[in-house]
Amino acid sequence: MTSTLPRRLSPLALLAVLVGACASPPEAPVAAASTPPLVLEQFFPGRTVGQGVFTNSWTGSQRRFDVVIDGTWDGRTLTLVEDFAYADGEKDRKTWKLERTAPGTYVGSREDVVGQARAWTEGKVVRLEYAVSLGGWTVDFSDVLALNPDGSLINKAIVGKWGIRVGRVELELRRAPGS
Repeated sequence: MTSTLPRRLSPLALLAVLVGACASPPEAPVAAASTPPLVLEQFFPGRTVGQGVFTNSWTGSQRRFDVVIDGTWDGRTLTLVEDFAYADGEKDRKTWKLERTAPGTYVGSREDVVGQARAWTEGKVVRLEYAVSLGGWTVDFSDVLALNPDGSLINKAIVGKWGIRVGRVELELRRAPGS
């Protein structure tokens, strides 16, 4: 009888793994009382540089990258031209257009975004949700962006498909010298 018990529990164990890996939004970092709230149109104009990593939730493999972001704000739309350089030598360019619809609220687009992105201020952080077309698949991103006490910005994202977490991204950005 005990030899059949693990087989009976296998579907339950699988369900527990899937539920535990659900693509829930990342937790907002606890900001220090002295840390100001993040305002996208104040942080991003000019040049920003950063380093990040994508971690595959299933295999644990990682893909590291550097990014340079050139931002402009015209009073209504924040344009972010992102130049990515991956550790494996691949390079990519993406351009965000985030239109402010109300203070702290934005809708946006990017070449690979399916539909519209949504961004909104929640306390001292900004949350960003969007779907991306990657190699014939559409995956959902749920980002949280917050300022660190040193003035850098941390961006943590959960990547999911059908409500199941497939990966996560961690990115730290800093204003480039002279920006």
